[in-house]
Amino acid sequence: MASYYDAHVSLGNDPTWAQLGLPVPFEADALVQMMDRAEIHGALVTPARNDLLGGLKSSHERIARAAKKYPSRLLGVCRVRPRSDRNAQEEIRRMVEGGFKVVELNTSDDGFTLRDRSLIDPVVETCGRLNVPVMFDADDENWPSCTPSLVAEVAVSFPQVTFIMGRMGFGGVNGWPGEPRELIPAMQKAPNLVAETGGVFLSKFIQDVVDAAGPERVLMGSNGPYAPIELPIIMFAKHLNKLTAHEKELVMGGNLKRVLKIGG
Repeated sequence: MASYYDAHVSLGNDPTWAQLGLPVPFEADALVQMMDRAEIHGALVTPARNDLLGGLKSSHERIARAAKKYPSRLLGVCRVRPRSDRNAQEEIRRMVEGGFKVVELNTSDDGFTLRDRSLIDPVVETCGRLNVPVMFDADDENWPSCTPSLVAEVAVSFPQVTFIMGRMGFGGVNGWPGEPRELIPAMQKAPNLVAETGGVFLSKFIQDVVDAAGPERVLMGSNGPYAPIELPIIMFAKHLNKLTAHEKELVMGGNLKRVLKIGG
């Protein structure tokens, strides 16, 4: 099996997946079968969007079960709500000690912006002490409360922490609002910021980011199963032909393994 790693997939109970012919809830076995067909060895797993309607506990329990069953394949992302959860820092500690690999903050979850540093900074400080990356998700619901420039402002304050810009900031990509050129200066400002490509299939934009920030700073992500997990592999392997074979290996798996300190 290839050593591809996907930096953005989901598990959960999202009823919209039934329209794609997927089982609902979408569980670990189905995801791993999908990954096998695409020759993806490992993936970062986030809660499904509609699972969040009933709270995060069931989502995290599902991901924890999945990671326990497939420990080398499925790598858990825990999602915290710094405004509504007074025990967010303790929850992070508990989940990281339980095996979760990344902590995610989503501004649309909890009604905050990245300018709310009194909420953000204690969470990031905890992640720094636990030596885990912080992911900020970005899509149409998060703009403008979560943008690459705001993520960079947080990142430069915590140079010891690795930050993952979910969906490459998403602004202006694939028809979403915002400005795609904002991501490049943000990454140049914050060298500890990397970007994952979940749901972004505009190859020129991805190539521009690689050219400006370096191939070591981009993580292949699919946003599966909302999008076909094979698409990023086809895009990087067949359509970004400026990349060398070594650079493709970095983007398609090596960088995420480095960020997560995965051996082999």
